[in-house]
Formats: sequence, C-alpha cells, structure tokens
Amino acid sequence: MKKTAFARIVILMVVAVLIVTVSTGCKTQTGTFNWGTDPTYAPFEYADANNKPTGFDVELMEAIAAKMGKTSNLTSGAFDGLLLALQGKKFDAVCAAMTITPDREKEVLFSIPYYRADMGIMYNPAKNNITKPEDLVGKTVGVQTGTTGEIDAKLITGVKVNSYPDIQLATLDLENGKIDAVVNDYPVCTAYASMHPTLKVLNTTSIAGQDLTQLYGIAVRKDDTQLKSDIDVALRKVVADGTYATLYRKYFFADPPYLPK
Repeated sequence: MKKTAFARIVILMVVAVLIVTVSTGCKTQTGTFNWGTDPTYAPFEYADANNKPTGFDVELMEAIAAKMGKTSNLTSGAFDGLLLALQGKKFDAVCAAMTITPDREKEVLFSIPYYRADMGIMYNPAKNNITKPEDLVGKTVGVQTGTTGEIDAKLITGVKVNSYPDIQLATLDLENGKIDAVVNDYPVCTAYASMHPTLKVLNTTSIAGQDLTQLYGIAVRKDDTQLKSDIDVALRKVVADGTYATLYRKYFFADPPYLPK
C-alpha cells in the first residue's frame, strides 16, 4: 500500500516537472518582441486617428514578430535617442526608417535591408522654384535631427540648415514660410505633401555628387547576433508569403521596386 502511494507521488512529480518544462518552452517561443521607434515619421510610423501607432514599419514589425512566434511591443522615443535607448536595453531592436550607415554600423548590428529610398526636397512652388538641389543655395532648409537628411542638406555649400526634433515641426515651418524647403527621405516627404496640397516634392538621388540612395535596416545590439539572424529569417518569410508586398502597396500605392533578400 505504501509502495503504491509512493509510486503515485513520483509519477505526479514527474508530470508536474514536464508541465513546467513545456510551459516554459512555450513562453520562450511566444514571448514579446520589444522594439523602439519614433512615431512621427509617416508613412513608416505615426499615430492614427485613435492615437494608436501604425504605419509601414509598425505593421512590418508585427508581421516579423509573428513569424518569430512573438508578440510585437512598441516603445516610442525621439529618433536621435533610439540607438542610445537600445544600448541601454530599453528594448531589443529599433525599426524607424533608419538608414544603414558606416557610423551606425559601428554601434549596432543591422538586419538585411528592408527598404530602399531616395532623398526628397519638399518645397512650396508658390514661393520657390526648386528643380535641383543646387537651387537651395542661399535658402533655409529644415531637417530632422540625427537623420541622413540632416547630413545630406549640409553637403550643399551656402545652405542654412535648421534642425528639428521631428519632421512635423519642419513641415509646419515650411507651410508658414519660415523656411524654404525640407530635406528628408522621399517617401516621407511625399506622405506629408499629400496632406498639404500647397507643397511639392523633388526626388533626388544625389547631392554634391554624392549618391543619396538609402537602405533601411532593423537595428539590434552588437552582441545580439542570434536576434539579428532570427529577424533576417522572419523578414525573408514575410517577403516570401506576400505580406511585404501587400504592406508596401498599402502605404506607398505601388508595387515594391525593391525586395529584401
């Protein structure tokens, strides 16, 4: 009788251990994918009518998280502080229409590129006739702090560059005639110009002889090589099943000219 009872206790203990093990394993696979962005950068990341973050990057990261067996969890922050917050482990990745540059690659690892963009010059044709970057000479240009647009605008000799914490403020000053143009990624400029009929956008691939074609990547910490690999695998799956193309058409109203590989 005692032996039978003891055997039952042992069996129950083994089952309990197995349940804990299985539960823990499920938690690892279906955990949370914490990432950061600056939600003031339409159409990549912005707040909708209900103040909920949405956009191409947001939906893409949700799809990537799902392929990784995780739930997307977004943390908002100013663009120029995102990599610092990443290093401080406030989150595990950054997806913010961030261009892969040599300087940034010294600080973080990037996924395979997920987007290709040219540079845009947004202006008011009623006040300025801008047909090429050189037409900005002698003018005041608005840019977002910490972006490649800020770097590119400074390539033009004789241009006064005003830096803003977000592109919305720069666009507002452009509309109010306080600046002559805004230099930023072309898709971002076209998104804002579509909401402001008085503005137009010039697409440019070079300034001062420098190629401005940009590739965006998802940033992770230098030592998170496994996470980078997981993101790359998940992104390729999102491309393969057609989700990437669907999101691209939704936000950019065209077939994607570039697909991650």
